Amino acid sequence: MYPVGSKIVHPFYGAGTIVRIQEKSLGDATNQYYVIDTVPGPREMRLMVPVERAAHLGLREVGDAETLRSLLETASTPPEERDVIHDFRKRRTLVTEQLKSGSFSQVMDAVRMLYYMGTERPLSMTDRALLDQGKEILASELALSAGADLSQAMSEIESDLEDMAAEEE
Repeated sequence: MYPVGSKIVHPFYGAGTIVRIQEKSLGDATNQYYVIDTVPGPREMRLMVPVERAAHLGLREVGDAETLRSLLETASTPPEERDVIHDFRKRRTLVTEQLKSGSFSQVMDAVRMLYYMGTERPLSMTDRALLDQGKEILASELALSAGADLSQAMSEIESDLEDMAAEEE
């Protein structure tokens, strides 16, 4: 069980802080919920996650900033051609799974592939939305870990991605 004040990552909504643990009753059952405030930004929200389902949902502690930044360095190198999926349905399925995984490195791989594809041709609306969602997930964890704001973390991520595009030229 995470204590109040823990910095955690929700696999779909990104990073946040547990602000309290609340009990709610529904009929005869009483359950405890983590009340989580996500990182302030355009998608800021308050989440309620059942304590007993937290592990099953993939809730995990935020990684340390140094480790996350070293993982981000992969964003500055283009993906291998075999790792770029050109079939739209397969790509959408894989990227959605990667984003929901809650793993910083898997989300980074999805973002890197989509960004790389966007340097070769315009992305579809779906791919663009998945890219933006992935960048927000990464930025929220980096921001919370490094004690930065969301825009600073997003700039750092975009800078690494731009380095990759410059390397390709």
